[in-house]
Amino acid sequence: MQLKVINEESHVVGAAGGNWGDTTNIVYECPCGKGKVYYEHDDIPGYRNRNISCDCDDCNQKYDFGKGMATPKK
Repeated sequence: MQLKVINEESHVVGAAGGNWGDTTNIVYECPCGKGKVYYEHDDIPGYRNRNISCDCDDCNQKYDFGKGMATPKK
């Protein structure tokens, strides 16, 4: 299921050694509407990182999360 975007921010950043890239932070409404899903992505050469978390215990038990998506756990 597609998640509703609450807030989205992107920033161009520099890292050690002159590596330039961007960071993206997106906040979604969780499927039940009681919490939020946080997507954080750092796309800097040599420092790539991605994290997705949900602050709703009910939805964490029921769904696996991806960028903008929630799929039922099997």
